[in-house]
This record gives sequence, C-alpha cells and structure tokens, in this order.
Amino acid sequence: MNYNNLIKFTLIIGSFLISTTNNAQQIEDFQTFEMKNGTSYTYTEPKFFDMFRHVPKDIYEFGKYTVQKENLLWTSMAVGGTLALLPFDQKLLDNVQELGEPLGLAEDVSYTRLLGIEVLPKDINGTIYYIGNGLTPILLSGGFYIAGKINNDYRALNTSSELMEVLISSGVSTQIIKRITGRQSPSAAIESGNPGGHWTPFPSFKAYQTNTPNYDAMPSGHMTTYIATLTVIATNYPDVKWLKPVGYSVAGIMAFQMMSTRVHWASDYPFAILMGYVIGKNAANRRIKKEIKRDVTGEIIEPRFNTDFTFFSHSGYNMAGVVITF
Repeated sequence: MNYNNLIKFTLIIGSFLISTTNNAQQIEDFQTFEMKNGTSYTYTEPKFFDMFRHVPKDIYEFGKYTVQKENLLWTSMAVGGTLALLPFDQKLLDNVQELGEPLGLAEDVSYTRLLGIEVLPKDINGTIYYIGNGLTPILLSGGFYIAGKINNDYRALNTSSELMEVLISSGVSTQIIKRITGRQSPSAAIESGNPGGHWTPFPSFKAYQTNTPNYDAMPSGHMTTYIATLTVIATNYPDVKWLKPVGYSVAGIMAFQMMSTRVHWASDYPFAILMGYVIGKNAANRRIKKEIKRDVTGEIIEPRFNTDFTFFSHSGYNMAGVVITF
C-alpha cells in the first residue's frame, strides 16, 4: 500500500461508515440516530471552534481519570504493564527486529520529499508508520466533514470535529509527558550503547529540540493518536462491528513495526493506549446524548432478532437450516 492508496483508503472508509449508518431523524436543531442495541444517539450541529475549545478539558479529564477510584484498576494496569515490560525492553526489541527483518520491517522508514520536506512514505514500512501520524486523523476528518456536509449528517460532522480535537489533545498530552520522562528512544540508545535507553527527566527545552531522539520515547505519540482516532470513530458508530477488531489488529501491527525500526520500546505503549482511549472516549461522549429505550414497564428494550428455518433435500439427505438476522 503506497501513500496515495492510504489516502484513498481513509476517505473510502469514512464515506462507507456514513453511507451505511445514515439513519438520522432530524427535529429542529437535533438529529437522532437509532442504534441496533436499542440506544439512541442525539447530536447537535458542531461549531468550528469546538475542536479547539475542548482540548484543555480533554487534558484535564485524562489527568482526573487516572486518579479516580473507579478507574484505578485501568491506571494500575497501564502503569503496571509499563513497569513489567521495562526490564525486558532491550530483549523484546532484539526479538522483534529479528522477526521483522525478513519482512522488510527492520529497515529505516524512508520518505519522498515534498517541497523539501520528507512527507510521502516510499514503501509498506513507511505506510504502517504513517498510520499513527497526524495525517491519518486529518484525512479521516476531511472525509467525514465532506460526507457530513453533503448528507447534512450531524454525526459525521461531529466525528470530523472530534478527530481534529483528539489529534491536538493527544499531541499536547504526549509532549508534556515526553518532556517530563525524557526517555531515550531505541535508535539513540543503540547508537550510544545504552541497553534499554537512559532517562533524563525534565530535559532542557534546547536539549530536547536539538537531540529529540534522546528524550521522546515515552509515551508513544503515534499510538496515542491512533487509539484516540479509532476510539472516536468506534464510539460514534457502534453498529459497525468490524471497526474494533480490525482497528486494534492494525494497532498491533503498528506497534510491532515501530519496535522493529527502533522507534519505540514495548513499555512505551501501555500508557499511550490508556491515554488515547480516554481522550477519544471523552471527546466523543461529550457530544452524544444517549438514551436507552424502555417499554411501558420501564424495562430496557433488548435488541431483537429474527429466526428463519429452511428445509430441503440434497443428494438423498433431508437437510435443515436456520438463518438468524440481528
């Protein structure tokens, strides 16, 4: 998959999601979408500056999330996973490089220059790495925005705005933590002979800008951005069941590739995944008014399914079949 195909793919996915789930009922300035699980999602038309004004709240709410009692399990798992992986980072990196080399994933990422800037990936290695780059949510945001405007679809327009919002929020959040931890990336650690990389908490602004790979490994900004992007889309389109299994599989491939090319350690990922998920979930849920349908008795209306039985003969055998439609 080359760069142009990546652009086409992201735009097609955005258009497909919208075209297959556009079942809105509009009342005045609201649009309501009925989900298959019996829940309705109501949206208002987003304002342009929503993608900027919610960024401080995203960062604050993530910090708040990590210390809330009901979320301590997830925070502990992210922190515990990081600490558990740290002693094995160098060994895991070596193993991944050995596995990635025959696949061409151990080569340095290379790009074609555009206006003097390296922006266009030349091969599959660069394309995988670019999935977590800011270009992906920008392209998807553009696709959702265009389709939303054409179809007057508030859900698509909100998704477009949220994707830009989480791109900014993820970037700011990861930069803050990177500049606090000052963890050396694998490429710089190998070059300087530091197995597992060294840590320089709170490096100076000049040092960070001058020799960024010595300080910017923890957490992975690519992983945070990608998980936030996936979470926004999956939260707004819960009926598209393939999104999560496909999306998280791609995240695993991207994590493998970034270790293989000596960009990140394994322990750079747990906290990045938590951060991306929380930022994406908060950004999406903030703009959705959810209502669970109930019957006259107050009971939740469960989604129904239809069952069709068929009977036929084949090669002298009587056969029976059943088709369940959800």
